[in-house]
Amino acid sequence: MKKISGSTFWYKKAFPTIWFGFLGFFVFIMIFPTVSGKAQAGFLIVPIAMAIFGYFMFRNLIWDLSDEVFDAGNELIFRKGGKEQHVKLSDISNISYSYMTSPERVVVSSRVNGPIGRELVFCPPMRFLHFKRSPLIAELIERVDRARNK
Repeated sequence: MKKISGSTFWYKKAFPTIWFGFLGFFVFIMIFPTVSGKAQAGFLIVPIAMAIFGYFMFRNLIWDLSDEVFDAGNELIFRKGGKEQHVKLSDISNISYSYMTSPERVVVSSRVNGPIGRELVFCPPMRFLHFKRSPLIAELIERVDRARNK
């Protein structure tokens, strides 16, 4: 069994904590001014808008990533939040791969619904240059195609 996903700690835990922590600190500074003596309520619009934008961005692009994905030969094993889902290669209907994003995203669409869902998302291991497709994902796409054609 080979791990084919990258680490998601930075994307799912550290970066959102820094993002919302900075915004919370900024709001705190604006609500409790120390120098000017009066609060600047008009400046609260920007951090609130950034918090709303950040929440939707993280929810749609980051928090749906699986924690770990393993290649077990004829199936993929997805782990996310204490749940585990086994997907046979022949049950995969599509693999979508976006490599010019950060993090890179691989969306595996399954014909069978499981505990995590039908669309399983993960990020491949980090690479230095993202200018071309990951050989790991290209090889996975070929194996899925062979498994479906048998």
